[in-house]
Amino acid sequence: MEVVIGLIILLFFIFGIGYIFRRNIYKEIDRLEAWKIEIMNKSIIDEFTKVKELKMTGQTEKMFERWRNDWDEIITGQLPEVEELLFEAEEYADKYRFQKSKNTLLHIESILKEVEKQIDSIIEEINELVSSKQKNSVESKEAKEQFKQLKKTLITHGHVFGKAQKKLEGELDEIANSMKQFDEETDSGNYLKARDILTEQKSQLNLLQMKLENIPKLLSEIHSIIPGELQELQQGYKEMKEKGYFLSHIELDQELERIHNSLTRYKDQLDQANIDGVRAGLDEIHETIEELYDLLEKEVYASQFVKTEIATFGEKLNDLLVKKKETKEETDLVKQSYQLSEQDIEKLREIDKRLNLLEKQYQQIVSELEQSHIAHTVLKEELEELNRQLEETKAQHENYRQMLYTLRKDELKAREQVNDLKRVMQDIKRSIQKSNIPGLPVRFLEKVQAAQDSLDKIVLKLEEVPLNMSAVQQDLEDAVRVIENLKDETEEMIEQVYLVEKVIQYGNRYRSSHKLLARKLNEAEELFRNYEYGKSLEEAAAAIEEIEPGAIEKIQAIITEELKEKQ
Repeated sequence: MEVVIGLIILLFFIFGIGYIFRRNIYKEIDRLEAWKIEIMNKSIIDEFTKVKELKMTGQTEKMFERWRNDWDEIITGQLPEVEELLFEAEEYADKYRFQKSKNTLLHIESILKEVEKQIDSIIEEINELVSSKQKNSVESKEAKEQFKQLKKTLITHGHVFGKAQKKLEGELDEIANSMKQFDEETDSGNYLKARDILTEQKSQLNLLQMKLENIPKLLSEIHSIIPGELQELQQGYKEMKEKGYFLSHIELDQELERIHNSLTRYKDQLDQANIDGVRAGLDEIHETIEELYDLLEKEVYASQFVKTEIATFGEKLNDLLVKKKETKEETDLVKQSYQLSEQDIEKLREIDKRLNLLEKQYQQIVSELEQSHIAHTVLKEELEELNRQLEETKAQHENYRQMLYTLRKDELKAREQVNDLKRVMQDIKRSIQKSNIPGLPVRFLEKVQAAQDSLDKIVLKLEEVPLNMSAVQQDLEDAVRVIENLKDETEEMIEQVYLVEKVIQYGNRYRSSHKLLARKLNEAEELFRNYEYGKSLEEAAAAIEEIEPGAIEKIQAIITEELKEKQ
């Protein structure tokens, strides 16, 4: 029984799968059938009607016959074949031969794609042919009008084209022949070929129009404008040489020869009605002429600059030489009072060397200017460089003079600092005396002596002749450091003495009731008598904190309040 049920279920399953496949195939058949009908309904007949309005001869007739044959093949051959294949695909599906049906449908789809492609190609070619006829009609009229104007220009103004006139007339004749050929192809129904001829014809007309517009201008530049500019340039060059300018570096003759050769070449090219590159070449000649003018103008400007600045430079150089001499004398005086380092002395030697070299270079420029055998632009560059070096040397000299001035200034500042340090030492001694300190630790006394020795050393250094300010500065820095440290330690020691006295006084209230505290306070007093103030404070403070935590803060608050009242 179970086997029978299984077979029934299997049959239902197979039937269901087959039903689904057949339904999908029927849908695809319907789609391809609709596609075929859509192709048959395309308005290609209307397109053929457009062609029949043209002259049915030559190229047009051949193309029309090809299109009609292609369409007949589609209607009578390919589409009927599609109809038969659709019927076969349906039969295969009814017989459950699904793979065969699918292959047939794929074949049908490829046929329909190819048919549609053929139809689109036919329509595109028809549109191209029809539009060519329409465009040709409009553009040929424009071309004939343009031809008429160009011919009129050549007849009425032929003389402005020089030898190129015959060549231009020949090009015009070629275009006229092209127009005849266009008309012949159009009359023969060869609209596409006529279109190609017209396109080439328009290009020739535009090129000819460009030549007619530009050749007279280019010839005018070659025969008149540029030669005039060259003549003016030569005249200016000649006048400058007569005035004594050195101009050999400009090489005008070579440039003029190159320009004349180029003009001859461009003229020959225009005689053949060839304008390619002539405009660019003439523009380059104009640029060359402008560059030559610029070189002459630079020489004039350089001459004015050199003649003006040579005297100014001489004055500045002489002024610095005088100041350098004064500085040298001042240096000799300074050496009597101060020791100058070898580096400082070398700076003055370097300034002396540079000024001597600048003086020689200056004399060389003056000599060259008098002999007039070198371009003023070169002299201008040399003079500008000398000016730059002079300014650098002037700055070096000013720095050196500032160094000499600084020596005296540093000495005065050092003496003032020494006086300040002496006052600090006196303040330290007064502070110790006013504080009624029982005595001073040996370590502290040694520091006092070291501070005094460093101060005495500076005083002795300042009495030396010549004075070595570098050594003074070094020793002064050491003395400032030592005395500042001593001042800080003095203030700390006085504060410790005052605080330890207050702490012991505060602790006395507990001395009778706390024997351990009494013993530690006695030890603190012993340290105090031995001038160990820091250790004494630590001992007393620790002992009281054990009995009364926070007592030290309370004592410090009391001391602060007392200090405020004193102020």
